[in-house]
Parts: sequence; C-alpha cells; structure tokens
Amino acid sequence: MEQTNGFTDLLFQAITERQQLFDSFLLPKLQEEYRIAQSSAKTIRTVLVKKGILRDDPYKYDSKISEIEIPSEEAFADSEKTTVIGIRLAHYEAMLDFINNYYQFTCDYLNTDRINKLIQLNRVFSWESFSPTSTRVNTKGLADLINTLRSGADPLSISIINDSLTQLSRCSISITKALKNLTDFHRERYKIAIRKLVLPGAIIDVQTLSGGTSQAIAEIKRSFAVTMKGQPFYIELVEEVLKEEYSPDHAVLQQELLSRLSVSKIDSSKPAAEESFKPVLLDGIRTLGAASPQLEELYNKFTENQRLILSSEKTFFEKLARYVRKAFNLPEEAQVITITTVDPATQTGKRETVDFTVFAEDLRRRARILTGFTVRTSPAYQKIEMMEEQQIMELLTRQIAEMGNVLKTASGLDDYYKQWGSGSVHDHIRGVKVEISAIRNNLVKANQCRAEYTSQVEEQQQLKKLGITHA
Repeated sequence: MEQTNGFTDLLFQAITERQQLFDSFLLPKLQEEYRIAQSSAKTIRTVLVKKGILRDDPYKYDSKISEIEIPSEEAFADSEKTTVIGIRLAHYEAMLDFINNYYQFTCDYLNTDRINKLIQLNRVFSWESFSPTSTRVNTKGLADLINTLRSGADPLSISIINDSLTQLSRCSISITKALKNLTDFHRERYKIAIRKLVLPGAIIDVQTLSGGTSQAIAEIKRSFAVTMKGQPFYIELVEEVLKEEYSPDHAVLQQELLSRLSVSKIDSSKPAAEESFKPVLLDGIRTLGAASPQLEELYNKFTENQRLILSSEKTFFEKLARYVRKAFNLPEEAQVITITTVDPATQTGKRETVDFTVFAEDLRRRARILTGFTVRTSPAYQKIEMMEEQQIMELLTRQIAEMGNVLKTASGLDDYYKQWGSGSVHDHIRGVKVEISAIRNNLVKANQCRAEYTSQVEEQQQLKKLGITHA
C-alpha cells in the first residue's frame, strides 16, 4: 500500500504540473489558433461574397447562442450550394467568434463535453484535406465554389484565398492535436480522482482479479456513488486504473504513465541547447528570391515602355543628342517621371517623382541579388547560411520592406504608362499587373515565414520562463 500511495503522489504531482502547463501556455496558444482560424474563415467568406460566388448569410447566430451549435452537415441540392454553404460558413465563423469571446481557455472550463463540441466543430470543414473530391458535403461544396473563383478571379483574390486555406489547414491540425492532448489529460485527471477518492473506500480483493474485474468494478461503483456522486462513471477508465494498480505488470504501466505525463524541466547546472529556427528564415529568403524572374520582366517591360514614349516625344535634335551621348559613353540625361503611388495600408495616393534610369538599374540589381537567394550553392546564399538568426531576420525584414516600396513605384509607373498618350504607341504599352501580383504573393509568403519565426521564438522564450525544455 505504501508503494501504491507513493505512485499516486507522484502521479498527482505530474498531473498538477501538466495542468499548470496547459493553463499557462498550451491553452493560450490554442486560443490564438482559434483567433487565426476565425480571421481566415472570415477572409474566405468575405472574398467569396464580394465576388458574388457566395450569398451572404441573413441570420445572426452570435446573438442567440449560449453554447456551441454545430453547423449542419446534411446533404443539399447542387442548386442550393451558394445559399447553403454561405449559411454554414457564416455559422462556422460565428461559432469561432463565440469561442474566442466567451470561452475560457483553462482545463477546468474546457471539460470533456466542451472538448467534444470543439472536436465536432473542427470537423465541419476538413481544412487539412480540402478538396472537391472530399466525402464531406460541406468541404466538397466550399471547395467547388472556390474552384469557381480560381477559374475567373484576379490573382490577388486567389492568393488571399489560398493563404487563408493554408492557415486554416495548419490551425485545424494544431487544434486537433491540442484537443487530443487535453482529452488525454482529463482522462488521467479522472483516474487520479478515482485513486484518491474512490479506491480508499472500496474493498478490492486482489486474488479475485485474475478471474475478471466485475466484482472489483461493482465495489468501486458503490464507493463512487458516495464520494463522486453526480459524476459520470466510465468503466473503461476504471478498468485502466485496476490494471495500473493491481495487474502483474503494474510497475511497467505506472512508469509509462508517469513518463507520458511528466513535464521535462531544464537542468540549471547544464546549459540548454538552443533550438534553431534558422530554416524558417531561410525558407523566407528563398521565397523572396523566387520573385527574381518577375523583377527581370518588370525591367524589360518598363524599359520598352520608356523607349516607346521617348521615341515618340523627342525631336530630331533631341534624338541626335541621345545618340551622341550613347556613342561616346556619356551619362544619359535624367528621365524624371511624376507618378502617383498608393500606400497599401491607408490606400491614400501620393505624388512622387522617379528617376527612371535609377529605378530601372535598381530592378536589375535586385533581380541579380534575389537570384542568389534561390541557389543554395551560390556564394550569396552560403553567406546567408553562415549568418546568425537575428542577422537573417534583419536581412529578410529589410528586403521585404524595400520590395514593398519597389512594388508601390512599379504600380505607379504601370498606371503612368497606361494613361500616357494614345494611338499606336499607347497600343504597344505593356502592362505589369501579373508580375506585380506574383511578387506580392512572394512577399506575403516571405512575411509569413518571418511571422512564424517570431512566433516560434516567443514560444521558446515562454517555455524557458516556465522552466520547461519540451512538453
């Protein structure tokens, strides 16, 4: 009995530490996943409604509910798809909003009943296996509608949808894992209650257990009705307790249980090895580098547009002077252009002057630099690999910011050329919206790598504060 009490005490301590880890770190992280999921679901619905592919939901679930209501998964006619999926996606989004605003992310609040609700909600749309061939009616219906969007929408809208789907897939996997771990924790917490409250009042004849557990379970039920009145009685978990306490291999089972529940602590006498998140930053560098061909195309198209305009504007003597400068390798005359740029954050326009020659050379230079970012054997990439994480982070941040400014100028130039003049020259002006959209997509993905790195570093720091090496 002394050995059993010793194990129970160790188990109780492990469960207490596990609960502290959930309440202080794992569950706040789970809440953040729900916030990202809500934002991503809202983004998808907004784009689909704006493009006329989904009908907006006329109902307001959030003003009527006091607990999670699972959206329907009943089959529907194909002619009802836009309406039904619109309602169900809005319902799903409203439930995420309810969770984020009214749920408490603690072990005591997230009991098994609420966990089951969350698991059901997480299955309404199979984000991690999102496909028109899905056997889940909601997933298939929404995937069909998004495919309709992809066949005719602008690249930016498609990129926004794709990024949101990627976020939802990641969140769904993370949420599923967290809910499973929380379910396992509640099972063990229930079992420790059986050990501490019920077993002391039950008379268990160990000799009879070899012939079956029915007699022991009946005795535990009797004690349970007194000490845990009103609580559900789970025979499966009671049988697990009996095995872990009285079976011939109980010592092995107990050690395995303690190992599963234990929270690893940092040994203060030994320096902890730092986990490297450099690969995430290098992914961002390579993603940014993939924009190199589009920068080259911007250079080629802008140079051709500028040549057409200069040829049509200049007099014979101006053309002759330009020819002489070129023949004697004299510097080109400054080509200053006044454009309107739009701030992506505020959507406000601003008049700016651009020296075309300087801007064009900057495009070529950046294209060469970014090409080096994509080739792992290039000196530029190998130099970046040798950098410290913080240096790579600063490089990535600077490049993203500078590329954002390049895109602003490129968009302004594109509008300038398209609005310039008329006639045969205007007909030969080449647009760059496709290239700008492709570069913007790369910037979004590179920025996601930067955000993921920051999140992982913060997570590591929080674990350190808790004195935990891993959970």
